[in-house]
Amino acid sequence: MRAWSDRPFGPVTQLADVAAAGARIAGENGQSTAVYESAAHPGWLVKRYKPGFPEEPPEVLDRLIGLPAAMAPHELAIVDAATCWPVSRVVSDGTTAGVVMAKAPAEFFTLVRTPFGPPERLPLNLDQLVQADPGFYEARDLAVPGRPERVRVARNMLRVAALLERRDVVYGDWSYANLFWERGEGRVFLIDMDSCGLSSRPWVECNSWNDPAVPQGERLTVHTDRYKIAVAVLRVLTGVRGEDPHPALDTLGRRLRTGPFGDALRCSLDDPPELRPSAQELVELLESELDARPAKPAPHTPAPAPAQPGAPPRPPAPARKSRPVAVPPIEDDPFERDLSASVPVGAERFVVPLIIACLGVLALLLLSGAISALLS
Repeated sequence: MRAWSDRPFGPVTQLADVAAAGARIAGENGQSTAVYESAAHPGWLVKRYKPGFPEEPPEVLDRLIGLPAAMAPHELAIVDAATCWPVSRVVSDGTTAGVVMAKAPAEFFTLVRTPFGPPERLPLNLDQLVQADPGFYEARDLAVPGRPERVRVARNMLRVAALLERRDVVYGDWSYANLFWERGEGRVFLIDMDSCGLSSRPWVECNSWNDPAVPQGERLTVHTDRYKIAVAVLRVLTGVRGEDPHPALDTLGRRLRTGPFGDALRCSLDDPPELRPSAQELVELLESELDARPAKPAPHTPAPAPAQPGAPPRPPAPARKSRPVAVPPIEDDPFERDLSASVPVGAERFVVPLIIACLGVLALLLLSGAISALLS
């Protein structure tokens, strides 16, 4: 795995140093002409920009590249594990020609059945998670995500969003394609981080994700990001798609929907941007709801069957103990039962000698009587 913390690049890299292309990751798309793995630095991706991009001055990308250096260790751990944070600005003839970022780790990819050929290893993005039809997964030979898996993805996504907001980083491009997730553990990986702004960024088109409170062309901020983050959380938790996120909110489980977490999500959708709860508030409310869940009930022990008419009552079962219990006396042996009940503890060692002594005295008396009879 490659990460910002182990980057082998300086803040600025000459295009000639990373021009040799390895595996091709993507062709022309959005701001870029191509994305490829560096042949000289495996595990690192080079994104080549189209002329005129990025839209922001190069100083913004430089500040973004250097930002993790000032982060706390727990924040840096999120940067390294959950984002493709840009590590170096690529320049050619004094202008920005691209950017270097870490390649997404292998655990965010899986084999997917395709209709016309062998299975392909593809990234697991939100498009594969925000689905409510089990047939979607069956057709692709994928396991249907369960509720615990969805909750883990939502929580980890909110932790990434909270970090960005604390650092005044505006992502803006929350969408089905830009967040990868891992099966089982629910870890996430946010891509296309190089287009982030600091304090604000240019408006970006995101079909079915656009904030209705932001006119087209207006700059985006962390407050406008809060709408898209809430939409992403709702879609992750429910699998419900659509232009309007309110049906996803209505589908949310009753406990979450009617509690403080559901109220906060509703505010994120309906309130003005400046009144929306932060991503940190959302993750704290979600974790509070999860921590407040009642414990699982103890396994049900069936009541004993009623006794048959005329049958003797069944004795109660002995209590379970943590260490072995001595073998009890044989209850249907009257001698052992009487002996144990009548002899004081510690006196049982005198019983046999006493019986022998009594028999001896009796024998002497009988012998004495016999001798007396013979002499008379």
